[in-house]
Amino acid sequence: NEEALKLLDHPLVDLIMAYRTLTKLNSTYLEALPKQINRKTGRLHTSYHQAVTATGRLSSSKPNFQNIPIRTERGAQIRSAFIANKDNAILAADYSQIELRIMAHISQDKSLIEAFNNNVDVHSATASQVFDTELSNVTKDQRRKAKAINFGLIYGMSAFGLAKQIDVSRTEAKQYIDGYFDNYPGVLRFMDETKERAKEQGFVETILGRRLYLPQINSKNKMLQQHALRTAINAPMQGSSADIIKKAMLDIQSWIDRENNGVKMIMQVHDELVFELRADKAKEYGEIVRSMMSDTLKLSIPLEVDVGIGTNWQEAH
Repeated sequence: NEEALKLLDHPLVDLIMAYRTLTKLNSTYLEALPKQINRKTGRLHTSYHQAVTATGRLSSSKPNFQNIPIRTERGAQIRSAFIANKDNAILAADYSQIELRIMAHISQDKSLIEAFNNNVDVHSATASQVFDTELSNVTKDQRRKAKAINFGLIYGMSAFGLAKQIDVSRTEAKQYIDGYFDNYPGVLRFMDETKERAKEQGFVETILGRRLYLPQINSKNKMLQQHALRTAINAPMQGSSADIIKKAMLDIQSWIDRENNGVKMIMQVHDELVFELRADKAKEYGEIVRSMMSDTLKLSIPLEVDVGIGTNWQEAH
């Protein structure tokens, strides 16, 4: 597998990895997607599902629009095949670091709230705290590690998992995690209290009060219980994120219907909404979309939305 190949110090490894990537892109997207174009509309039509994921996030199938690759340059090029009609543009509006912002809001950690309210790059802020260095002196490698810590802890990552992800010893990873909690004690308090409350109640809630049940939270099987405990921390973040973007979708669709402006909401990809709209109105409508997404729910920190415009989906990023 990929992990085993990476351990081999041989020039063929990179070629094998590149071949596998290109083969996957070709078979999954370049060959498969054109066969699913609707003959009447000339478009691809996905199906969205409300009740597949436990956290309430939408899922997508036939075809799955939520797994179009973005992490590699080759993969991201697939998105350039999603184009606007003549005289139209594609607008992509993406919530920035929404799960970390939800963590700041729910935990009420003062340092995390301060970073977001002062529009400080939160990964750099975490790196500055964990590595005990001035914000202006944070290196790219330190920021990369801090980013892994920020997102990893939301998903219940252990010192072992973090060590593996950022290629350090388990002892060093444990020191990073301890340093994180020393500087963000509100996050640790939230995690501990959430686990205890979940054990008592058997569920956790999103910020809109939607319950996410955890039947294995008191299981005698430690593996099942540990998974449930990790879910207890992550589910309120992912679930609240799902609540927020769905509410934004309703708000925006109401605006579209009320104004009869020809804007079409064509995709939802986790924290991103994608629209097709008149090119000459793209900037104006883009600011309205940004404002509606930012204001859909008032938190103790701002909801930031990145908006991009282009002739295709990739160009809009």
